[in-house]
Amino acid sequence: MRIFGHTLVLILLTLFFPFASWCWEFEGELSGQTRYFPYSPAYPGQKSQNQSIAIELSAYHEFTNSVSLEFIPFYRYDFQDDERSHGDIRKAYALWATPRLEIGLGINKVFWGVTEAIHLVDIINQTDLVEAPDQEEKLGQAMLSLSFPLSTGLLDIYVMPYFRERTFPGEEGRLRSSPRFDTNNPIYEHQDKDHHVDWAVRLKQNFAQGELALSYFEGTGRDPGLITPVMSSEQLLIPYYPQIKQVGLEAQYIKDEWLWKLETIYRKGQPNLHFEVEDYYATTGGFEYNIYSIFATTQDLGIIVEGIYDQRSDTALTFNEEDVVLGARWSLNNLNSTELLALWIQDIDTSAHNFILELSTEFGNSIAVTVEAWIFSEHSRPDSSSDIGADNLGYLIRRDDYLQIEIGYYF
Repeated sequence: MRIFGHTLVLILLTLFFPFASWCWEFEGELSGQTRYFPYSPAYPGQKSQNQSIAIELSAYHEFTNSVSLEFIPFYRYDFQDDERSHGDIRKAYALWATPRLEIGLGINKVFWGVTEAIHLVDIINQTDLVEAPDQEEKLGQAMLSLSFPLSTGLLDIYVMPYFRERTFPGEEGRLRSSPRFDTNNPIYEHQDKDHHVDWAVRLKQNFAQGELALSYFEGTGRDPGLITPVMSSEQLLIPYYPQIKQVGLEAQYIKDEWLWKLETIYRKGQPNLHFEVEDYYATTGGFEYNIYSIFATTQDLGIIVEGIYDQRSDTALTFNEEDVVLGARWSLNNLNSTELLALWIQDIDTSAHNFILELSTEFGNSIAVTVEAWIFSEHSRPDSSSDIGADNLGYLIRRDDYLQIEIGYYF
């Protein structure tokens, strides 16, 4: 992508500035990851194990008290799935900050959201789906951003001149659909394709015991619709990126041990599972109740309860349309920063459910170990492709339960 190349040239030029050459801050992480799938694969070419290595570097420099530059490249090499072997510039971002205005230019990652299981309002960056099925990992997004500090909040404006396509597992990768995705021939609603200029605005207000944020996005939707070509030698799914408008709301309220959360969106222009444009609203919310110093120790336990609702119901192109989320977060608060998160996501209309377990710990200042387990319930088999709905989308990955171990070395 040309914008990536231009940004790289800019960063390399700054390395030759004599006043900047001695005060760059460099960090990095080298990690190895293995996934074990206990069930035999559902599709040809897949294997029961998957290994990969990844590296992420970080360079940061403050030219003055008000001007800074951050550069974070990322690359993963996967030994099984060619589509999962990929590189990305997570950040290449220059920031000019004053008490009344912050101007950012380059590639950046922006997160919106407050809930645990899913983030409905998080729309600035595209999902890097080959990294993890929870859609938490994002690709870098080219942007111009303006931030106006307010007395009790912040007003952010974003202009995004380049669109990033979603990554999908390849033919030999696990956690893929059937038919698989044809990522080489995406279709766009707008004639400008991936050069359409998107924009967004977000107003956030902080209160004594919480915060409230309103957002608006207009441009190329990050969630693709799906097209199956009529004339094709191989059955494939082609991503279709529509022009959408989205209004979002985030709210948090803290009262003693209670943390209440809410995310709500209304979106226009989004195709549903049957490729029909269906305007809709969706919401997720709940609470996290924290029990501090359990059993007279330094450990804390958080109880998580959330609900998920999508107005489209069975035509929603998502796994979570009418679900209940139950979970717990156990923080040992020890020198190893050990933390355990467990989530059970239950569909209220069927027996379909997902179970997610994440354990993270550190050894010294340079080693981090993360263990994840994903369990997908045996979803009902649709009678035909026309019977596929949100309640049985999980059937596509019915044999892809997995255990993942990742060891990272920080330097």
